[in-house]
Amino acid sequence: MQGLTSARGLPIGVMDLSRYAVRPFRDGDYEARSRIGNQLEPEFPTTAEELRQWDRMYLAPQLVKLDFIVEERASGRGVAYASLHHMPSMFNPRRFWAEVQVEPGHQHQGIGLALYKQLEGLALGHQAELLWAGARADDERGVRFFERAGFSVRRRTWMSRLALDTVRPDALRPGPGIRAPEVTFTTLVEEGADRRDVQERIHRLDTEASRDSPRMGRMTEISFEQYAELAFRGPRYFPEAVFLARVDHDYVAMTTFERLPAEPDTVLVGFTGTLPAYRGRGLASELKRRAVEFARARGYRYMRTFNDSENPRIWAINEKLGFAVQLVWLNGEKRFGPTPGDAPT
Repeated sequence: MQGLTSARGLPIGVMDLSRYAVRPFRDGDYEARSRIGNQLEPEFPTTAEELRQWDRMYLAPQLVKLDFIVEERASGRGVAYASLHHMPSMFNPRRFWAEVQVEPGHQHQGIGLALYKQLEGLALGHQAELLWAGARADDERGVRFFERAGFSVRRRTWMSRLALDTVRPDALRPGPGIRAPEVTFTTLVEEGADRRDVQERIHRLDTEASRDSPRMGRMTEISFEQYAELAFRGPRYFPEAVFLARVDHDYVAMTTFERLPAEPDTVLVGFTGTLPAYRGRGLASELKRRAVEFARARGYRYMRTFNDSENPRIWAINEKLGFAVQLVWLNGEKRFGPTPGDAPT
């Protein structure tokens, strides 16, 4: 039986190599990568410098990160991006995240399938036992591709937004009482934004508070240098908006804001976490309340945050403030075969 062919005489799903070329990603490709991503997810635009800053997390020698660009030969324009990489915060040498993005005007040309096959082959060449990947829940074609490639959904992640002019006054009133009278509420600027000892204590808090955060794999600690690259440098760094709860010398809870250069009227909630011994005392809610007051006072119109479907505690706080879901991703995995003695992730 003859296979299906496209109008150009190529088998369906095969990229036309006379029209497109795949090559390794270069530093000058960040603008193209930003443009492609912003077309696919206009609800969350990013800049080239933000993406470059994020990639500095992958400089640790044990991490694999293989990136590619597809160029249109006639124009030299980057029209697709693909990446195979370890996840620094849940590092396993045999587990990788696969990402493929194709500019809308160049979809249905076999590019996505060709890039995915290339990433899967590279993963197997690194003795991968599984791949992780995501798909927008509202992209029916993308979800079908995700499923046909053999990925099964493990969890959902959603992005939500709060219009600050809709926050109810009662949500901004302090709670009936923080059940930790020894706590002092402060900010990174008050503590000393440039002090390494302060930054190291925040790194320790973030590490300990996030150990039981839901994720696709087991948590691994990242070094202070990796953490500092994202948390205390770059275009999103917002030291005035790192809110802390301190007991004596130790930080016990935090919530952070990040600037969004592509959306100057919006702040992103980075991480909210509390040490296990101090949970259930109203600290996270109070930090969120202070964060909302700060954003309103600074003239921001929106707050944006991300939630995992398996973290109802944080979502309950956000929902009470009035956050509304904007965008949902399906996160899944594809196993290449059973691994003896492998515990569930």
